[in-house]
Parts: sequence; structure tokens; C-alpha cells
Amino acid sequence: MPLNDELYSRLVNLYQDLNDQQIHQLNAKIILLLSEKIPDFLAIEKIFDQVEAEDKKPKK
Repeated sequence: MPLNDELYSRLVNLYQDLNDQQIHQLNAKIILLLSEKIPDFLAIEKIFDQVEAEDKKPKK
């Protein structure tokens, strides 16, 4: 969990002072760079599936 907190904190710091378009560009860059480091396409597909499923959950 501490690693997740640290990564979240770093992301928040990266987003500071960026507009929405710059944040989207940064997210795309991060995703592409991470996908180069994850050789297992099925693992990447699972991650996308998980994000899609979580995004479709009703908001409280």
C-alpha cells in the first residue's frame, strides 16, 4: 500500500499546473511507457478491463 500512496502522490505532483489537455497527454505517455515495460499483453488487457468495469460502476 505505501507504494500505491507514493505513486499517487507523484501523479498528483505531475498534474500540478497542467490543463486538462496536458493531463490527457501525460496520461497517454505514461500508459504507453508502462506498456513497453509490461511484456504480457494479457496482463495489460486485464488492467484495461478492470478500469472499464470500475468506470461503469454507479457513482455514490
